[in-house]
Amino acid sequence: MFLVNFVYDDEELLEPYEWQDDDCFEEFYYLPIYYVSLEQLHDFIYAQLCIDDLEDSIFIVCDGHYSVVIEMRDGHIYRRGTVNLLQRDVINDITKTLGMTYFEYRIIEEAYEKEFGLTRDERLKKICLEEVIDEIFVVHYELFLEICEQLNIKEEGPSEKYLALKHKIEKGYSSLHELLYQELVQKG
Repeated sequence: MFLVNFVYDDEELLEPYEWQDDDCFEEFYYLPIYYVSLEQLHDFIYAQLCIDDLEDSIFIVCDGHYSVVIEMRDGHIYRRGTVNLLQRDVINDITKTLGMTYFEYRIIEEAYEKEFGLTRDERLKKICLEEVIDEIFVVHYELFLEICEQLNIKEEGPSEKYLALKHKIEKGYSSLHELLYQELVQKG
């Protein structure tokens, strides 16, 4: 049996450590498993793709290390899902006994890759922080300059300062992210 935590095509997959009680869980007693290349797995996770000759179905794609549950409707990915770590290990073991499957599809659009290791709350705060920084740069430039001065960003022009600030918060979630979130989002 598989317990799958589904998200819709325009949402990010949730790793088991991010699951919450109100997530969209469904149980399946059987799901077909397909062994795919890392490149195809990547496309199933990060792309909107179209498989013309595929009926509506739910199945698992796995590269032997990571797996994702795919729900197809009308030839497009409708939902994606993850399973818990024990089930992932079972899927990996099964995948080792399978021959490689190659899906024929067209990529309609690719999404940004998810930054693993962050909690759901940290990702949401980071997205909100990035949007607020964009707004401050455009609408409240004086506040933007104050932030740059406090963070010792000394680049010459406005665009260079903006890129330097964005670079500082690009990876991970640190005390800097939390401080900026509290100052700019919670107090703002």
